Amino acid sequence: MTAGAMPGYRAISGLRVRHPYFASGCPVGLRLQADADTAALMRRFDLLLRGDARGYVVMADEHALSGLWSMRREWPEAGLSFAAHSLDPLWAYYTDVRAMVSNGTFRLAFALAPRDCASLADWLAAAPVDAALELPVRRTIWKYLMVGNWDQPLTVADAAEVVGFGPAVAETLPDGTVVTVVRSAVALALEERPNYRFQLMKGPSGDRRVLVPRLPLASPAALRREFVNGALCDVSEIFVNR
Repeated sequence: MTAGAMPGYRAISGLRVRHPYFASGCPVGLRLQADADTAALMRRFDLLLRGDARGYVVMADEHALSGLWSMRREWPEAGLSFAAHSLDPLWAYYTDVRAMVSNGTFRLAFALAPRDCASLADWLAAAPVDAALELPVRRTIWKYLMVGNWDQPLTVADAAEVVGFGPAVAETLPDGTVVTVVRSAVALALEERPNYRFQLMKGPSGDRRVLVPRLPLASPAALRREFVNGALCDVSEIFVNR
């Protein structure tokens, strides 16, 4: 039985959560826990939270709607508030948590009524209050590290000629290995299934040939922090072995 078809209950608020990292647009493994004031109100008026990130719905017992409306001055000002966390261990890698977390906790709010509702009838006519939220995806500098004996000079190019890359530079790894590094010119959004086709090329400008026709793409687990052009940046390391 779907949340919108529960006998004796009516949807009063809804929220769709989207995440650009996922090919489907829907974040997996998201779990919500009501804050104390929200939990107390939900217990008092038998409110239920149903669904998932594709469409959360707050349901109210039809017999309790009048009482719930009469207590609207006690409703949380921002709506019902839920602390949210993901069961996916890579969540904080592909999500820009710095852009959305306050006081160390990520919260979702469900509005209960539009501000211009003056009566119970107006409220019921407007319900459910549907909203959509897009979570911020993490953007990183993509750093290709070519390990082994590569002929010089090396370049990385985008087959679609959209993404630019900086020049190849030598870098020494902590174990002493010297690698050739090429970084993207701009930070790129992490994606579950990126469509980029980056190529490793050799030779001077105007006389280049393809060494690797399709380079591997960034994965969330390869996240690092380092200084790029004097600024501390999120970086995705991508190793390419000869």
